[in-house]
Amino acid sequence: MNKSLSGFGAGLLALGFVMSMSAIVARAGTLEDATQRLNAHDAQGAYALLKPEERTRAGQPDFDYVLGLAAVDSGRGGEAVTAFERVLAVEPDHMQARAELGRAYLAINEPEAARREMATVESQSDIPPEVRETLNRYVRALDTGLSGGGTNIQSNVTLKAGYDSNVNNSTSDSRILIPAFAGLGFATLGGGATAQEDMFGEVSGVTTLTHGLSIDRKFIAELSASYRGNANEEQFNQANAGLNIGLSQNTPDWGTFTVLAQVQSFWVDDKPYRYTLGALGQWTLTTKAKTDYGVYLQYAHQTFPSSSIQNTDRFTLGATIGQYFGGAMQPYVFAGLYAGVEEASHSTAKNLSYEFAGARVGTEVKVLSDLSAYATAAIETDNYKAIEPLFLKSRSTVRTDLAAGLRYALSQSVKINPEISYTHADSNIPINAYDRVVGSVALSIDF
Repeated sequence: MNKSLSGFGAGLLALGFVMSMSAIVARAGTLEDATQRLNAHDAQGAYALLKPEERTRAGQPDFDYVLGLAAVDSGRGGEAVTAFERVLAVEPDHMQARAELGRAYLAINEPEAARREMATVESQSDIPPEVRETLNRYVRALDTGLSGGGTNIQSNVTLKAGYDSNVNNSTSDSRILIPAFAGLGFATLGGGATAQEDMFGEVSGVTTLTHGLSIDRKFIAELSASYRGNANEEQFNQANAGLNIGLSQNTPDWGTFTVLAQVQSFWVDDKPYRYTLGALGQWTLTTKAKTDYGVYLQYAHQTFPSSSIQNTDRFTLGATIGQYFGGAMQPYVFAGLYAGVEEASHSTAKNLSYEFAGARVGTEVKVLSDLSAYATAAIETDNYKAIEPLFLKSRSTVRTDLAAGLRYALSQSVKINPEISYTHADSNIPINAYDRVVGSVALSIDF
């Protein structure tokens, strides 16, 4: 009996040994098979083989290393980080695992941690030169990214020519009745006070500098200038120059916040007409569904050097939304609402103070691979707070703007833009009512 039990126990021991050896061989075979799949660029297949064994084999450096590779290459950055960290907990000098940990950190958008791990590997004296060079490129790229992308300068120059039916935004009526002087009959307006048509040419340019202060913060400076000259009506030639300077802060989940100081000067007939000093605060967010949201608040103090009684302070609050749709024509649709107030600085000029509100909608579609078409429509209402002395009533104006055009890309940086626009201003004071049609062709160059 004892001999029988002894033989049975020996059989169990032998069976257990065989089963243990079979499991080890099977496990080794699984790891080898997974490695072969990785070499064949089948990370998903390798991950499917190894994941079921993670509970029993986690903590074994060879297993965790291959599992980490399969996870990061199949888009599972978080699991890869965990696997490589287990390798380093047992073997802190496992430089391959540390380098791959850096890659896994990149996959989950943690560049600071990625740079730390890759720089540690790069600093080792015994790694092959080609591996060191690869890591060095990664580290340099991460340094640039962590500093906000370095310094970037972009510029654009646009040349435009066209026809303007009303270069001075004036009424087409040559005779109007001024209520304050009604007894004198109709007044005849001079040529400069009525609509003047003309051909025009325009040149404009903008240069934008962005400098990374950190991975999510940028310094912004934008300089713009333009000049528009008329063929005959030179007294209505216009020039403009402006500077925006400020900071942009990006957040992972809440979009981008931008604050800018703004300075602008505007000339008419080569004489300074208006200076503007102000600030802009703006929030923008683009979702995964390719929806753009924006909210902005703007302040501007406007100074008129030849007529200080016209000086005003302007406040504007607005919101925008845009949606990109896929498909062959890739349509983009946008809309915006805004409202505000412009207050005269001088108490004797309250007739220049007014409240305003407006809306704008538009769309752009791709007609061909290098040709897109767009259309916009806008409306604004202005309601003044005090009576106009000459017209004995408060001014009220509704202005409508329509525009349509094409953008044709001659190359990635050169575009041609024909456009036609129409403006209708309807006012209860006839001198402020007008219509305007502008047709133009522009050549735009980015560099």
